[in-house]
Amino acid sequence: MVKGKDNKPHIGIFGRRNTGKSSFINCLVNQDIAIVSEQAGTTTDPVKKSIEIFGIGPAIIIDTAGIDDTGELGIKRIEKSLETLKTVDCAVLMISGNMFGEFEKELVKSFNSWDVPYIIVHNKSDVEPMNERLEQKIGELVKTPVLDFSTINPINPKNLENIIEYLRKTIPESIFQKPTLIGDLVKKGEYVLLITPHR
Repeated sequence: MVKGKDNKPHIGIFGRRNTGKSSFINCLVNQDIAIVSEQAGTTTDPVKKSIEIFGIGPAIIIDTAGIDDTGELGIKRIEKSLETLKTVDCAVLMISGNMFGEFEKELVKSFNSWDVPYIIVHNKSDVEPMNERLEQKIGELVKTPVLDFSTINPINPKNLENIIEYLRKTIPESIFQKPTLIGDLVKKGEYVLLITPHR
């Protein structure tokens, strides 16, 4: 099922507050398009941006509020973030500090409920690298690999290339199939007779 309306992959970025979701977006597109702040909860409502990702092409990226937001407004922000699962074709679950608890487990359940493929990125590895215990813990719950990353120091190009490659593999192939003029009217093996008027 193609969820995007314009044949561009819709990629949602999810995770707790202050895991570096906005920084990750900026790093992914190599420009500052998302507001970055040390203060947790900078992103409130989901923000859609039309972007170009090298190796993927045109895409719509959705920056969401922290899934661990608090208070009455925080609950509403979380609800809006989860509503975006109706439209995304692929999700990125951002974690940091080797934390993978109930918030992340609930997100994974939501991804599965909406049949949204996803990857997991352990950000801020420059501060605290991913440990084997975390990999093992997540591996017992999901089959998705955890990719270690640092938006502060993405000097190693293979690091970012690896994430983009996994994203490209995770996004449903049907999203990249552009509609033709005659669509599905002609099936494989059939012929089309073109008649041109005499002049």
